[in-house]
Amino acid sequence: MSARHQVVADDLRRLIIAGEYAVGERLPPETRLAARYHVSTPTLRDALEVLRAEGLVAKFQGRGNFVCRPAVRLTYPVGTGTGPLDVIVSAVDRKATSELAAHLGGSPDEPITEYVCLSHREEAPQALAHVHVPHAVSGGRALPAGSSPWGDDIVDGLAVASAAGGSGVSSFDQVTARFPTGAEAQSLRITARTPVLAIHRTVMADDGRTVACVHVVLPGDRAEVAFTVGPVGAPTADEKEATR
Repeated sequence: MSARHQVVADDLRRLIIAGEYAVGERLPPETRLAARYHVSTPTLRDALEVLRAEGLVAKFQGRGNFVCRPAVRLTYPVGTGTGPLDVIVSAVDRKATSELAAHLGGSPDEPITEYVCLSHREEAPQALAHVHVPHAVSGGRALPAGSSPWGDDIVDGLAVASAAGGSGVSSFDQVTARFPTGAEAQSLRITARTPVLAIHRTVMADDGRTVACVHVVLPGDRAEVAFTVGPVGAPTADEKEATR
């Protein structure tokens, strides 16, 4: 059986979709809604939190809960009819953590450059990407940056910046659904209970070296990822690639 708060959320969602509560309209006070559904106020608030995570309801301090127009979802690769994204890129040199070092095949405290790409459409954050590049690969040099929400332009620059000089790169993606960290929720302006899609991308040179690790976080209420799967029987990284 569904949890009581989920039953309440399902019914309120049905009423919103049916237009009984219009976009911009204030919902009845929480105490009145709790009495209507014969639940406690905390249970009612849990139901409203579900709808807030879906982008159907917004709560304003001192004013109450209002029906929202759901955010338009973006499908990555970003394209058809979505318009361009504004991407803010920052970079900092630091030392690799033990976890990063394990992914990059290096040693802890190895110098790396971390690029942070935060993309927006209008005022709403759409994606947060951290691109980690060892100095041994980039030589500590600045790489192209600024237009891709996932730092693809930075990764593409590795083919030139790497010691191999002009070698191609390939990538392997792992996707996980989870709740955001506090820092991620703050950057993406979502609640701690809004699910996110977390994508860990390992970027490899033709000679098998790992040249970058990319961590991408997408808000679950406004993003989805399209996959292209190649022919069965050729289990290479290129055969199953998250399109960007």
